[in-house]
Amino acid sequence: MRNSEKVLIELSKQAQDKNYQFSRLYRILCNPDMYVKAYCNIYSNKGSSTHGTDSETADGFNEVKVQNIINALKDESYQVKPVRRTYIPKKNGKTRPLGIPNFYDRLLQEVCRMVLEAVYEPIFSENSHGFRPNKSCHTALKQVKNTFRGANWFIEGDIEGCFDNINHQILINILRKRIKDERFIRLIWKFLKAGYIEDWKFNNTFSGTPQGGIISPILANIYMNEFDDYIENVIKQTLTQFNKGEAKHNKVHNPDYLKLMHQMQALEKQIDKLDKQDKQRKQLIDKYKSIKKQRYRIPAQKGLVGYKNLQYVRYADDFIIAVLGTKEDCQEIKTQIAQFLKQSLNLDLSDEKTLITHSSDRARFLNYEIQVRQNDRLFEDKNGIKRRVGNYGIALYMPKDTMYEYITKKQVVDDINAESWRGKARPFLQCLSDLEIVTTYNAEIRGLYNYYAMAENVSSRMDMIYHVMEYSCLKTLAGKHKTSVSKIKTQYKIGKNWGVRYNTKSETGKIRYFYNQGFAKNNTPIKSYEIDNNVNTALYANRTELEQRMMAHKCEMCGKENVPFNIHHIHKLKDLKGKEPWEQIMIARNRKTLVLCEECHRSIHKYS
Repeated sequence: MRNSEKVLIELSKQAQDKNYQFSRLYRILCNPDMYVKAYCNIYSNKGSSTHGTDSETADGFNEVKVQNIINALKDESYQVKPVRRTYIPKKNGKTRPLGIPNFYDRLLQEVCRMVLEAVYEPIFSENSHGFRPNKSCHTALKQVKNTFRGANWFIEGDIEGCFDNINHQILINILRKRIKDERFIRLIWKFLKAGYIEDWKFNNTFSGTPQGGIISPILANIYMNEFDDYIENVIKQTLTQFNKGEAKHNKVHNPDYLKLMHQMQALEKQIDKLDKQDKQRKQLIDKYKSIKKQRYRIPAQKGLVGYKNLQYVRYADDFIIAVLGTKEDCQEIKTQIAQFLKQSLNLDLSDEKTLITHSSDRARFLNYEIQVRQNDRLFEDKNGIKRRVGNYGIALYMPKDTMYEYITKKQVVDDINAESWRGKARPFLQCLSDLEIVTTYNAEIRGLYNYYAMAENVSSRMDMIYHVMEYSCLKTLAGKHKTSVSKIKTQYKIGKNWGVRYNTKSETGKIRYFYNQGFAKNNTPIKSYEIDNNVNTALYANRTELEQRMMAHKCEMCGKENVPFNIHHIHKLKDLKGKEPWEQIMIARNRKTLVLCEECHRSIHKYS
């Protein structure tokens, strides 16, 4: 049995070569160590205690079940079960379909995901940020801020039902470019065609990635990587190859700016010749400063002759393109993108929702507003030299409608259309303890702030939300204790702030303050967006604690050694009452899993 870390590292090293083709991936799925690692990756997910179309969950995982999967894979008799469809609410009041796969299908999907990630991650575009290691919405926004500088236009991309309309045959053809292992391809086909069960009826899936599947994000990224390559290698090159007879990158200096520069240089020479006590010298210095201020108000250059450029960022199915060019260029790019998506990927670009926005207006991306700054404010660099670095830079803003949507969703004001908002109580929280009420409000405030911390106006926007949330929290506590808001604030006042005192098993007199850490803008720059040329072996290098416990083959209740492991898994630690010995062990170790022998695991379920 080969170590799973070594297998994945070796795949990543081979994947550095874009032309390398993988012909022996299926045999990796027959390595039991891969399933141990896969289990450790997914057992803590919320859905691990939720069953699919059968009763299997993360509880009861053992070597026998792993071997059964491997045996079925070897003769290709493994059959993927249809997912159980349920619905979850969306922000707009509608519902989103969610598929819950069988647990052991999820386990096998996780193994396939690890293999596909090792094979494709090194060649994915640096402009793609969705569902990738060490990438997020914030890395996408930081790239926008650092690379969109000086753009004239934005193209806000909207692909209609992207993940639901992924064409299975096109996806398989894309996989076949790099994977020459038909057994592995046939397994992916099984996941794509598994179907779903709704109201006890089976429904086929003719397009889209597996609903609720762990493998879905990586498959979507593989599919959309074709689009990334098209933007970077076709559209960008086409845009920058116009006016071939003219000089590119040829800067045209502003003659008015040069005139002032020459005047300053002449004054400098005159000032150097005069003594410091000379009255004329002071007059010349004042004149020099006046011309310098005037120079700061006009641009140094009129632009670049024969130069156009394009920058592009994508997060899942949302993308934005910054164009240094004309509106006609943007319209042509939009047309070409729509044709490529339809002809090559069988996807539709929404003509109405794909907007072309001038950089002086605000474009939308990942629920931020994006605008090119138009100001001549001076900033001092680390050497104390004043520079106009803010002009043509990118500014990110928290949209105003986000406040309205958030406050409406949280039901914390009486009238959203009133001139001044006044917080109201949330009766459905009054069944909780005071500590839980304050913690809930803190989590909601902190979650919104953490997402919008990069916005220029985060402080003013969040201050408005904060005061409404604080008053709503006080009214909720007042309603619970049948008293007034002023009395609650007096009762819970601690210094300049207010909060709830509470005790734990180890400490007494702890305080949970109502959120009091402010809303400063957090704009930590990102140094590089380049994908490492060297393989990131740290991604696979170490075994987790649970892997080590399973590999020890020692029962954590009776102490038997060299026995096949059985995993006992629970949904939440707080559900345990501590009456049974195994509950006491899990509470003491603060773990949701126990590695047991078969006899001990059977005895737990016998009386549960």
